[in-house]
Amino acid sequence: MTIMNITACRMFEDEIVELIEKDGSRIENIYVVNNDESIGIAEKINGLGFQFTYVDDNVLREGYWKSSDDNFSLMINILSLSLHGKPRELKQHVYSQVKKMAQFSDGILMFYGLCGNVLKQIETDWEKLQCPVSILKDSNNKIVDDCIGAVVGGRKSFLKMISSFERKNSLLMTPMWIENWQSMFKYCGFIENEDDIDSAKFVIDSMGYDTVVMIKNDASHVDSYESKIQEFAELFDLQVLEVEGNRKLIYSSYMKFKQDIINSNSKSYIISPNLPYQNKKQVQVPRA
Repeated sequence: MTIMNITACRMFEDEIVELIEKDGSRIENIYVVNNDESIGIAEKINGLGFQFTYVDDNVLREGYWKSSDDNFSLMINILSLSLHGKPRELKQHVYSQVKKMAQFSDGILMFYGLCGNVLKQIETDWEKLQCPVSILKDSNNKIVDDCIGAVVGGRKSFLKMISSFERKNSLLMTPMWIENWQSMFKYCGFIENEDDIDSAKFVIDSMGYDTVVMIKNDASHVDSYESKIQEFAELFDLQVLEVEGNRKLIYSSYMKFKQDIINSNSKSYIISPNLPYQNKKQVQVPRA
């Protein structure tokens, strides 16, 4: 068996679920690392009718052995949004997760961007690791800047899009950004308290923002995106501008890395069928 690990910022929930929807028929098993950040993606996977298995640290440490079959499985490890605005902590945490996940994976694809350049060396820093590590790249083999760059096609596409805004000061939104804007404003240093709307209004006004840009996403699991954008725009008295998204680089990064690790497949593991987490029934998603 080949196990591909996706370790990701929670901002990439929707893009990972979209990958599963596209490639699901070729994925034998889906494993979700059970942590405080996994509830959202578990609900979305569940909502599409895909079966998955929660795994925790005990299973990861004890429940694996080598297997020689040709099946492909996906393990998803979602990390916190709170690392935004803390580059040093982000790098330390991401690297610790790479070290941990490498024990149970044939390859790790990072759903992150440069994040202020702290992850620009992640592939070379781990090049001697037996488990290969890759990160999202555009068609020019350049690491994407961030989650926004990843869903518009990379840096060139991002700059082209920005130049089309006709000097508008714009806030760019994805479904996960608009879902979590209060937390993200806090983590990015805009406000100290998530519920301090007055401070958020003051910051947006003082920075001259006049437009919220809705990067379109028509994936089947994305819900209430447009209405949340409209609510946000009304709250902050902003215009709404819709632009097309381009998530092809995400799928191409995934498919290329998947094929690479299937071809090399230097080590493989499966979860023991005797463990309580091996449950092929529909999973009941725990609530926070």
